[in-house]
Amino acid sequence: MALSRRSILALCAGLGGTVVLATLAMSPAAALSAGGCTATAHIDSQWGSGTGGGQIVTATVTNTSATTTTKWTVTWTLGAGQQVVSGWNAAVSASGSSATAVNAAYNGSLAPGGSTTFGMQLAGTGPAPVLGCDNGATPPASSPPPSSSPPPGGPDVTVGPGDSQRSITLVVGQTLGVSLGAEYRTPAIVGAALTQVSASGGYPSGQPLDARYRAVAAGQADLRTQSDAPCLHTTPPCTIPVSLWTVHVTVVAATGQTVTVSTADNESTVRLHVGDTLVVSLAVNYLPPTLSGTGVLVLRDTTGGYPTGQPLVTRYLAAAAGTVKVSTRTDIACNHEPTPCPSPQIPWTVTADVTA
Repeated sequence: MALSRRSILALCAGLGGTVVLATLAMSPAAALSAGGCTATAHIDSQWGSGTGGGQIVTATVTNTSATTTTKWTVTWTLGAGQQVVSGWNAAVSASGSSATAVNAAYNGSLAPGGSTTFGMQLAGTGPAPVLGCDNGATPPASSPPPSSSPPPGGPDVTVGPGDSQRSITLVVGQTLGVSLGAEYRTPAIVGAALTQVSASGGYPSGQPLDARYRAVAAGQADLRTQSDAPCLHTTPPCTIPVSLWTVHVTVVAATGQTVTVSTADNESTVRLHVGDTLVVSLAVNYLPPTLSGTGVLVLRDTTGGYPTGQPLVTRYLAAAAGTVKVSTRTDIACNHEPTPCPSPQIPWTVTADVTA
């Protein structure tokens, strides 16, 4: 059954293409429940028709096994004339009409019932694909214990000694890195929104503390630790001061609706709710957008744009109520030559107004 949603702006078909304001009904495709997981897809936006059109598709992967899994692979058959243009939150590839998406380093681990999303841009139109999913139903049944080294790739957000009492917002699946001095103990988690991925150093190892945490569920959590020293455990203990350190974390899930803006929406205002996804879809000659402030929108991923030669697609999650400007401009290679060309740089700005 189709799910109702607010009107969204159809994606620009290419440089100079015509943009149409459209209301799309998201119709999730059926899922094949083999291999310990399910995957469903819905079409966020569509433009044109047949091989001359295109689509933005989001897929949701859910672990249906009784154990925590560490990987997933989604497969499907492309429609007639369809091709994969780009993907985000997964490695998306195609061979002929067979397409495959493999988890990224940060979203392969799913607890029982846990889910994550990935997206793709397709050339050509068709119904939402029917997805097959396999995760091998790999144990362990609980989150993996802390290891001596962090997982591949850097954390999405890193905090340090000067961030005590700071409040930050993460999207489910993102990672938080903590870098503190050797005198600090490994931070404890208060709340169910975070899980520890790795930890090394800290008291009493004599090495700087490096810990990493993953946002696993929408909600609140605190990371708390304090400094320590051997003399504090003697009789009588020494009187050196103990430093307390806390970071407040809000985790939000990308479970809302998706709104896509493109070239024709320059200088417009977009109304969003917390949990919605904003997709900025522009031509190949636009730079990745910047935000006028932090906390309201959280960058999820960006692909293409100048100088890649691919259409620009940037996705943000509406994380908190407020107003923020999303801005970019065009650019071309000759602007960076010793004698720049007289090509004008065209600005583009959209104001995102987010309500709870």
